[in-house]
Amino acid sequence: MLGSYNRDAKLLIAANAAGQLFLQFSIFIMPFYLRALGYGMDKMGIFFSIQTFVGGLFFLIAGQVSLKLGYKKTLILGALLGLMGRILQVLALNFYIIALGFFLIGANMGIRQPNFYALLSEEVGEKQRHHAFSISFGIGTILNALGVLIAGFAPGFFVETFGITSELAYRLVVSLAILQFALVIPILLVIKDVPVKNPRINWRKELVVKILKFSLPSAMIGLGAGITIPYMSLYFNLRFGQTLAVISGVFFAQQLVMGIGSFILPKLVDKIGPVKTISLFQSIAAFLFGIFPSLELFLLAAFVYIIRSILMNIVWPINDAFMMGFFTTEEKATAAGIRRAFSTFMRGLGNYIGGILFSISLSYPFYATATLYVTATLIFYFFFARYNKV
Repeated sequence: MLGSYNRDAKLLIAANAAGQLFLQFSIFIMPFYLRALGYGMDKMGIFFSIQTFVGGLFFLIAGQVSLKLGYKKTLILGALLGLMGRILQVLALNFYIIALGFFLIGANMGIRQPNFYALLSEEVGEKQRHHAFSISFGIGTILNALGVLIAGFAPGFFVETFGITSELAYRLVVSLAILQFALVIPILLVIKDVPVKNPRINWRKELVVKILKFSLPSAMIGLGAGITIPYMSLYFNLRFGQTLAVISGVFFAQQLVMGIGSFILPKLVDKIGPVKTISLFQSIAAFLFGIFPSLELFLLAAFVYIIRSILMNIVWPINDAFMMGFFTTEEKATAAGIRRAFSTFMRGLGNYIGGILFSISLSYPFYATATLYVTATLIFYFFFARYNKV
């Protein structure tokens, strides 16, 4: 599966996998952790918005930073910021310390993602790009699923076994996310960097238009995702009264199936092309979110959510790989960063809107998200249908 890649490509995929395993500890458990600390959904919206807006700001400068420092040093810098952020979230001394933790995690997110994909793209070459991105996503997602499962059962285990409070149990689980940096940073230290021949980007109308064409649909999807996704674990708890352990099983199944599916997705892309694959999957996912509030049974809602999440998220590595083919080595990180900045800024806005909508109704957020997903998919297809190479 990875035999044709060079050493550094394999190490990058391993670093991403390690990060995904421990990342999910905090993502899944965070709303429950914050609630145990005494924060309501309005405050959660503020924290999530800080992280996403800061991530967006750093997405904008991620490419420029890597042009100055190189991909390797930039990724190490991002990891160090993330490590400090996780430590502050675990300490959680007060509202402002937690907010600073979210700020630093956002900075890590903004610096890491575009430079990771840009560097991996250079390591594997054009012919293997779709395959490499999907394999990296698949392995990371499977480990992500394991993280969800552990995060769901660990708090109860700590409470029952050691007799500690729920707050301390959640804090211990969040602290496990710090382990990702003990694995990721050493890997980043041993990989070689890809030299940048031209430290400046030739900003021209054609380049700006290409970036905006990718950024607009991503921004709309980011807004829709921000409205609903951070609150899904709490939604299952409030709507159906399910426990954290049961809810973690839903997210585990979603991530596991999605990770396995990522290994076979490149074959579908080879048959019908990347644009048709992305548009088809996202359209079905939008429809499922539109009918989601009408589902009365937990098992049916869980099944639909799993299918929706798989369809919506499994195509992102294909989308990223497709985008990389439009830009040069010097442009890749900047282009990816700007696109993700659009998405992240809108996701941050969505976090705030979602907190308000969920406080009014458990249905409104899903209708809003479905509408945004459909619109974004239509725009993407309109822009790129003619590039759908099979």
